[in-house]
Amino acid sequence: MSTRLEPTVPPALREALDRDDDVGFTVELLTVTEEAFPHQALLSVGEIVVLDDEHVRLATWPASTTTRNMARTGRCALTAVVDGVAYTVLLALVPHGELTSSTSPLTVVDGRVVESRADTAPYAVLESGIRFRLTDPDAVLDRWATTRRLLRELGPSAWSTRTTGTRSPS
Repeated sequence: MSTRLEPTVPPALREALDRDDDVGFTVELLTVTEEAFPHQALLSVGEIVVLDDEHVRLATWPASTTTRNMARTGRCALTAVVDGVAYTVLLALVPHGELTSSTSPLTVVDGRVVESRADTAPYAVLESGIRFRLTDPDAVLDRWATTRRLLRELGPSAWSTRTTGTRSPS
């Protein structure tokens, strides 16, 4: 279930991002390519800071696809799982310049929160960014089996009937 929150960095996410020593905490930074496909980059707490409730600063590699996408669109989404909740924060971006560190320069952008959402499932406990534990496995697995069977019965992929010359994803 998706819940729209105030357009701020959710407090639990902010707390996680404020921990300097949380080496394993990962934030997905999502952008859109020129071909209109999603592009994922992974950030650590070493590349993102929350400036205040509504502003975030990001550091990315200057030549990366992510940096090019953000410069082109002026937008990105941050997603992370904290305490069983999947948070999504949509940001409008402005360039801030370059950060020169001891290793290599980084491109810096400042983001203003446009929208925040929290996602949970009443039938599952979200355990990580891509894993969860079902609270009622028998019921959920039965529902999934039915859904998957019905999806198969719908016939061939819609891609097989397209004549645009676009190759279907493999």
